[in-house]
Amino acid sequence: MDVRIENGICPKGEAHLPPAKSEVIRAALLFALSGEAPERAVRGFEAPFCDDVLHALHAFSAPVPDAGESAALMRMLIPILLEKRGEARLFLSPRLMERGIYELESCLGAVALRGANTLYLRADMRRDEFTVDCSRSSQFFSGLVLALGGSSRECLVRARGMVSAPYAELTLRMAREFGARIEESGEEYRIFPAGYRAPEALHVSFDRSAAAVFELMNLLGGSVKLPEGGSEQADSAFLRLAGRDEASVRDCPDLAPLLAVAACKKTGETLIRGTARLRSKESDRERGTVDMIRTLGGEARVLEDAILINGRGGLSGGEYDPGNDHRMAFAAAAAAAICDKPVVIRRAECVNKSFPAFFTELKKLCGAGEITEF
Repeated sequence: MDVRIENGICPKGEAHLPPAKSEVIRAALLFALSGEAPERAVRGFEAPFCDDVLHALHAFSAPVPDAGESAALMRMLIPILLEKRGEARLFLSPRLMERGIYELESCLGAVALRGANTLYLRADMRRDEFTVDCSRSSQFFSGLVLALGGSSRECLVRARGMVSAPYAELTLRMAREFGARIEESGEEYRIFPAGYRAPEALHVSFDRSAAAVFELMNLLGGSVKLPEGGSEQADSAFLRLAGRDEASVRDCPDLAPLLAVAACKKTGETLIRGTARLRSKESDRERGTVDMIRTLGGEARVLEDAILINGRGGLSGGEYDPGNDHRMAFAAAAAAAICDKPVVIRRAECVNKSFPAFFTELKKLCGAGEITEF
């Protein structure tokens, strides 16, 4: 599917957003571990649900879970399966296979076997201490916490070089809601014996990553009303970071493409730091962000662990292929607001990974004729 977005779009109205993918994945796994239906994680929200959420809801309904393209689900499922079964076997997309789990392999002293679309790891989780490198992602820490939080033994997890700390805090909060007993001391987390018990009610917020796309459109001239809440999610930082001459995405890497577009509305240089870790996302998102800005007529370049944008007050527009990366597609769609000509996004169905109703919602907010699928 290709989508044409007219230049100068000015979305107005109330947006309906999907549930927070980061929360639903954790909740679905915790409900399953507590013996409850994972579907409780999306109670109160209407379909369609994104691909990552669907894979999480069905993770334990087949002998071999399918993580699809969700790195978060893969990295959390592996320790859980090892704790429950002594081995972890998952179906993965080719791109997800490339993203790697060497941090878990090093932590557990085991090397995974990799097939065309299958990953297999056997490791002994019956130990008292775990040390995991979290300098690339906090998801490795989250997986260990979820796996051990309901166990019958006391364990110590050491998290080295934590990035995306808000997501680690989210994991700790949700595990505790299900009965986990965890004490923190710096980089060390002591987990005491406990069994998971599903709470009577669990609040899942709307997705602040999706909200940030419309927050960007509002900065570029739109007037979209968004639901309140979700302030504990890392991507709630968008409005705080947008417009700054220098910002860091160390704890909120998904915001980098959106911040880059916001920088193009300004005149002068904007430096986005902490971007090296974007190279191992759904695409090389560091290079991809620069390529998107250049393709749409702007000026940007990659520095060491940073992206530098030279804003000119707008962009020219044109055709853009996000390389199957949903975050890049969202950013390009928002960029149309400051373009001199329409933006055509090739292979735009990649938004299904996190927000399948995105273009439907955008059509509603922009009006007939502004958004065309072909």
